[in-house]
Parts: sequence; C-alpha cells; structure tokens
Amino acid sequence: MQEQDSDRYLIALFQPKHVRATAITLAAWNLELSNARPPSGEKTLGLIRLQWHRDALQEILAGNPRRHPVINALAVAHESRLVDAAVLDIIVESRERDLDPEPPRDLPELEAYARATSGALHRHLWRDTKAARAAEDAGTAFALIGLARSEPINQARGRPWAPKALNGDLRPLIQRAIELAETNGPSAAIAPATIAKGYAKRALKANCDPTSALMAAADPWRLWRLLMTKVL
Repeated sequence: MQEQDSDRYLIALFQPKHVRATAITLAAWNLELSNARPPSGEKTLGLIRLQWHRDALQEILAGNPRRHPVINALAVAHESRLVDAAVLDIIVESRERDLDPEPPRDLPELEAYARATSGALHRHLWRDTKAARAAEDAGTAFALIGLARSEPINQARGRPWAPKALNGDLRPLIQRAIELAETNGPSAAIAPATIAKGYAKRALKANCDPTSALMAAADPWRLWRLLMTKVL
C-alpha cells in the first residue's frame, strides 16, 4: 500500500487516531478496485473482478466475510460501524466507468465520476455533515489532479480520462481541482485537498503538461504540507 499509493497512505496516516486503521483499509481497498481493469482493457474480465468485490461486500453485510486480508479488515470496520458495506457497494458500481474505453464527454462528467469514487471514499470516514462535505470535495479534487497527472500513462493503456471537450488542454481540469481543493474543514478531512494543491502548483509551473517530469513526479513536499496544515 505504502509503495503503490503513497499519497493515499499519507492521507490515511493523518486521519484521527480512532479511524486511522480504517482509513488505511479503505485506501488499500480502493487500490484493489483501481486494479479491477485488466491491462488488456477486457471489459468482461473487469466486470468479473468488480462483481467479486460486490459479492465480498454482500458477505460482509451477511456476517460471513470471505478470507481476504482487505475484506477481513473491512468486515471488522463494518462491525464497528466505522464503514457501511452498503455504501461501499455504490462506490464499486461507480467504478464500472473505469471499464469504458471512451473518455468523459466533458469536465462535469469527469467530476461526477471523481466525486462518486474518491469523493465518496473520503466522505465515508466522517459523520459530521460539514466535515463530510469538505472531505468529499477534497477527495474529488485529489482524484481530478491524479487523473490529470496520469493522463500519458492512461492514454498508453488505451484508457484516456481527459474529457473530449477539453481537446487535450488540461488547464480547466487543473483549475477545477484547485477550486475544489479550497474547501474548508478539519485538517484531516481536507488532507486530500492539501496534497492536491501541491500537485496543482507543480502542474501550473509545468504549464499543465502531463509529460513534464515536474508534473508527473511525486511532490517531495507532501509530508511537510500535511504537517503544516495540521499545525495551523
């Protein structure tokens, strides 16, 4: 988890102590979902993998989780009422969009996807309405900037995410991520936005060129940004 998705791992570490383990579990589960689409892009295989997760969540709801480290950890969190397997099932459904080889038509469609997946994932940890809303915006911003940064890789895999309406110009996408990242809330809730802001600054310096090393590389100041937000 730490190596494959270091950004979400850092975000999880900055969550409140009583939900930190759950945050790490959700990040690991999200990584599993993101790998549902096979490198070949074969939709049928991807649907089978997503159905595996749906079945696993139903088994959690039934009180009989299958043997799998991430699923078992989710089951414990569900029993402790820290996560709701029924809500996670909706996120799995939204992930079917990953299997569509066509990019979104426009920015609103891409944002809706980011909100239904990453936004919903981060919102799920919070019960306070204001904090939950901030976490959702932060998670959405984080997903948008992540998709912009990974566009060259996604194109090479035959799964571009940049909306058709942008005609290859990622500036509107980056700008929307910045707008969403300005959300206000507890430092832990907006941790994804803190990471997103750092990447957005690097993207602007790189003229929003995803092939630039500055935009593609990990932000070396991520930890410092999170620490400063927590202190302030």
